[in-house]
Amino acid sequence: MEKWNELCYILSENLPTNTSEQLFEFKVVQAFEKLGWSEYNKEIIVRESVQVGASNRISPDLVLRSKELGNLFIVEVKKPSFEIDNLTFKRQLSSYMGIMRVEFGILIGNKIRLFLDGKFFNQNGIVLIDEIEFKRDSEKGLKFVQLFSKETFNRENIENHAQEKIQELKEIKDFKRLKNQLLSENYHEKIVDYLRTELIKEYDEKIIEKVFKILEVKIENKTKIVPIENYEKRSRKKYNSFENSNSSEKLPIGKYVRKTFNKLVSSNLIDRNEIDRLQRGDYSKVTFDIQFPFLAKENSAYYERARYWKNPYHINGEIYFVCSQWYEVSANNDRPYYEEWLRKMKNKNANQ
Repeated sequence: MEKWNELCYILSENLPTNTSEQLFEFKVVQAFEKLGWSEYNKEIIVRESVQVGASNRISPDLVLRSKELGNLFIVEVKKPSFEIDNLTFKRQLSSYMGIMRVEFGILIGNKIRLFLDGKFFNQNGIVLIDEIEFKRDSEKGLKFVQLFSKETFNRENIENHAQEKIQELKEIKDFKRLKNQLLSENYHEKIVDYLRTELIKEYDEKIIEKVFKILEVKIENKTKIVPIENYEKRSRKKYNSFENSNSSEKLPIGKYVRKTFNKLVSSNLIDRNEIDRLQRGDYSKVTFDIQFPFLAKENSAYYERARYWKNPYHINGEIYFVCSQWYEVSANNDRPYYEEWLRKMKNKNANQ
């Protein structure tokens, strides 16, 4: 893990503000040398000019190669202040990989994105197999070091890792599809029909219909249960709004959350640890008394369009959606919980 933590220091923690792409490229070369590759021994080739056709040339940022196997993988370096999710960057990398005939490619900027030739998955172009943030003690980071260190670099290991990640993404996709299917009106009718078919074996049809008239068959999202030892219901204190102490002029809770959270994000007042906690259902339940994680990425198992506002937030180079399920009625008032958290965020940064 020490090697990955050192890469975090080189590629993120120790970077000056507004690092140029040229300086960052130098840092990336330094990082790969930490992984055992050598620019001196021509294992790291920087901006090699490659002839394409009769009159065109390309210059990938870095090409990693060995004397025995030739070109191994391409690294494209992007300024850390850029959103590395940009589709243009992926297309550029895909083009270079195709021309150079390499199967692995890496985009490095404010995070690391790993790509594999789509032929392994019967797809065109290249396929994203992993995304790694520069966080110390990261298991993903450790895996990156294992896969791309010179001493342990092995094509089969990367392919196996890719298959595992693709399977994870497939499971998330299937989870969402099945859940939406079970919640659909069409499936509700199928369930009722199935129950009728089973019950008719034991009961008269008239009795079944009478019972169905007074009962409702429904599949719905379960409220996330938090272990009692982790959750102590707090008294619903009344706080003055940060917007206005006059309750008649307060913003509705939804607008209030979006407005104040936007200020926290734009002022960079939420640290990475808090961002991680806000993606947990149990933490969000205890902190805000809401039933879904406060933040969710689009590929998260928790994310549903109906439960999250459509406008995303860009935080630390990642795209997040904020939960829209907020209530402000006497029986269920989420405002005091949110305001208490908001106060803590502001006080925490004021004291630093």
